[in-house]
Amino acid sequence: MKQKREVEPHQAVSSNQSLARTVTGPECMSASVLTTCHNLDHSQTSEIIDELRQQTAAIHADDLSRAESMLVAQAHTLDGLFARLAVKALGAGHLETMDRYMRLALKAQNQARATLQTLGELKTPKQIAFVKQANIGNQVQVNNDSSPARTRTRKKQNTQNELLEVGHGEQLDTRAEGTASGADPAMAAVAKKQRAGKR
Repeated sequence: MKQKREVEPHQAVSSNQSLARTVTGPECMSASVLTTCHNLDHSQTSEIIDELRQQTAAIHADDLSRAESMLVAQAHTLDGLFARLAVKALGAGHLETMDRYMRLALKAQNQARATLQTLGELKTPKQIAFVKQANIGNQVQVNNDSSPARTRTRKKQNTQNELLEVGHGEQLDTRAEGTASGADPAMAAVAKKQRAGKR
């Protein structure tokens, strides 16, 4: 006999929760900043939010044309800042002022380079390869790290052979076999006639 499953009543979202969700949304936060930056009337905020939502939906649909355009524009802006600050640095009368402007110019130049690098990665993403690998015999260590210090393979030393090796300054014991002491005759060497024959 099947039991009846109780259906939970649909919880209505309160107006306070709805307001909090809207205000903390990324589009709304960005719209409030853009309205202030451009000295726009706050009555236009809802239109800006709608536009930002359309752009977000395009990104979710893998249309990156707007993001690419934005990165190109930002790279040009940063390059213009670099040129302006470099000119001001070269025209400064004092070394301290020149140093301050040149530091800002080089920061803008570095940001322009990073922006173009991001654009390049957006246009041609890096390929990630997942490779199955086996570690046979525990003799070769396989690393996926591509740094030069980690790309060498290491063979495990065979510890059996260490007993036969002679270290620097050491010699193998080549003396003749000693005789058993009288203190423990049970430990005497086995005579030739008591040894087992060849099998």
